Amino acid sequence: MKKGLLRFALTLMLPVGIQAATLEAVPVDTYRPLKAAEAESLGEGFEAAWLARLGEALGSDISLLDAPEKGQLRFGKLGSGAAYYSSEIGALAASKAGPADWAGLAGKPFCVTTGSPHAELIAARFGGVARIYSSAAQALIGLKLGECQAVVGERVLLQQIAELPEWRRYDRLLPALEYPRLTLRVTTADAALQQRIEQIVASPEGQDALAEVTQHWIDEVAFQAYVLADTLDCH
Repeated sequence: MKKGLLRFALTLMLPVGIQAATLEAVPVDTYRPLKAAEAESLGEGFEAAWLARLGEALGSDISLLDAPEKGQLRFGKLGSGAAYYSSEIGALAASKAGPADWAGLAGKPFCVTTGSPHAELIAARFGGVARIYSSAAQALIGLKLGECQAVVGERVLLQQIAELPEWRRYDRLLPALEYPRLTLRVTTADAALQQRIEQIVASPEGQDALAEVTQHWIDEVAFQAYVLADTLDCH
């Protein structure tokens, strides 16, 4: 009830033109950090869910487009704007046979999701060989299949995966890479709209909404990985 009243109050604070408009949002890159399934479209995942919540607070529908030349909102790996996702880089390896540190990936394959900015970084810094998967869940299963020595992604996801009982043989977290930290943002050329977005995201209610959506999609990645593992066990 309180969240509903907050969204209503925020909507009343906006100019009528912004309330009535449908905003279009476009990604600036191909990386979807919490993509749970291979067939998951841009309009079905983590960022779509969060942008929908942002739209409620703004009093506007937000539709996602693939055309980069269009759209009032841009989101993804940007240098400025309101941050909606941020994490240290992490890696998860087998408990006993996996590498103990990042240097152990030299010349070895590591699993990573399509479009991940980590692939080039780990290859250049530690000599690892990237093996690309179409979703975070599939990258995780690549580790269980022995297709890589570690799965590389955001620590905010991998730390929770490591705590699950079904991952007890694959729960070694390599030391976090504090820099560079991956931060994804949303921005717009409309200064007034950008200010409202930043106010909403920075508010306690905005942070709660973002944490709720993020946790839902971490859980969804974990569930899809569980389903894939269960399918493999049945064969």
